[in-house]
Amino acid sequence: MQIKYRGGQTFEVKSKDLEINFSGNLSINGFVFPGPGEYEKGGVIINGIADGDNTIYIIHLEDMTVCHLGKINHGLSEEEAKQAGDIDILFLPLGQDGSADLKTSLKSLSKIDPRIVVPMLFDESILNEFKKSEGYTDGELDILKIKKIDLPEEERKIVILAAL
Repeated sequence: MQIKYRGGQTFEVKSKDLEINFSGNLSINGFVFPGPGEYEKGGVIINGIADGDNTIYIIHLEDMTVCHLGKINHGLSEEEAKQAGDIDILFLPLGQDGSADLKTSLKSLSKIDPRIVVPMLFDESILNEFKKSEGYTDGELDILKIKKIDLPEEERKIVILAAL
């Protein structure tokens, strides 16, 4: 799987012959999903969880589970965390464009406890606060290339992607 960050809440995920885009909506190879519900497309299982005007998307791809919280503007409820299940990669909003503030996002992060966190919806000062709170010292990547075998076993990994 290959993940690129396009800024805001937009990510492009490529896997074999599939191109998945998260940008408020979810699309696979150009097919846009209508929102909450359970779907399957090209071998990818999708669960869209209703959250007011927002949809939280969970996709199962290459034996990994990816969660995109969208512009969630509150803390994740216990029910939403339970519905999300075990998450390998989480796209976490950090307070920009009406999404939950950093403190609230960190609480949601602790409820999900993913193996990898990729921040989104941030400005530089928010990102710096997040890095400090998580003890992050590495630089940014242009592209995250990951396989199931590469997922961390013990500690959560933070990956900062540069917007392309």
